[in-house]
Amino acid sequence: MRLRPDQLKTHLKRSNITPIYFVSGDEPLQKLECIDLIRNHHRQQGYDERLVFDVSKSFDWNILAEASSNLSLFSNQKIIELRMAAPKPGREGGSVLQKFSERKDDGTLLIISSEKMDKSTQKNKWVKSIDKAGVMIQVRPIGPAQLPGWIQQRAQNKQKKITYEAAKLIAERVEGNLPAAQQEIEKLVLLIEKDDMDVEDVISAVADNTRYNVFDMIESAFLGNTDRTLLMLNGLKNEGVEPLALFGALMWEYRRLCSIAYEYKAGDQLENIFKSYRIWDQKKRAITAILKRLSCKDLDQLLNYCATIDKTLKSGQREKAWDQFSTLLMAIAGINTNKLQIS
Repeated sequence: MRLRPDQLKTHLKRSNITPIYFVSGDEPLQKLECIDLIRNHHRQQGYDERLVFDVSKSFDWNILAEASSNLSLFSNQKIIELRMAAPKPGREGGSVLQKFSERKDDGTLLIISSEKMDKSTQKNKWVKSIDKAGVMIQVRPIGPAQLPGWIQQRAQNKQKKITYEAAKLIAERVEGNLPAAQQEIEKLVLLIEKDDMDVEDVISAVADNTRYNVFDMIESAFLGNTDRTLLMLNGLKNEGVEPLALFGALMWEYRRLCSIAYEYKAGDQLENIFKSYRIWDQKKRAITAILKRLSCKDLDQLLNYCATIDKTLKSGQREKAWDQFSTLLMAIAGINTNKLQIS
């Protein structure tokens, strides 16, 4: 039987004891969570003894047979975990695993873990034997397009709801690192008391770890306070704030500003626009100030420069990105808007 990681919990609740599980893949967090889920479920069923073996080139495969047949003084049900780097047990190991999967239930659960299994390995007899007797779980990496949804689901598991934009901001911050994404979710759960979380909550949680607040820096730039903006930018840099996280926060605020500017230019009343965007009184003054200072054409030019910063970040030029942040924020504050080098 073959399952996806998200199907495992339902399988464990509904099915009888399965004697063997094979969890493979290159994404460590999901793989570890699958193994933990299998192990904890069976412990609740009385599997009290646990043996762990790391398979190397010199591994003695007879140990597996002996471990499964030896009786314990404390329990007649045991869990054996077999950790293989690559799913290549060789002829001897393949034969042992095939015989193990064909045996009658003797109260032994075997959990095998390995790196990703290629198509040629899946054709081997020992793999087909495990597939027939047990469960095969292939863990696949979460791609950039799927990661925001994965983050939303994780938050939901913690009885929290997070908007797609907020989840996307976390995804950009962790750059596909699932353990880091999980840590961000845990931090949000601890710091944000309300059940529904948005982009501002995510950014404020980032800011809570620093002396300088990302929101305050952006607001300072909107107000045209150049000295304070530069002071806060340098403070954030010195405190180790990730440039990608700062850029995500800045872009969210800036895109919203551009939308407000175009609606205002079209003739809508500013107070009505603020109401529709749920702008707090504290931020109204900053947005009003920048709308008086910069035209839609100016804002478009700055948005093009943001694309230049995005290229810099993706190329890994962190120091250059900080310099570009400074240029952008000074331009937002009303300085040197005609000297932006857009690539």
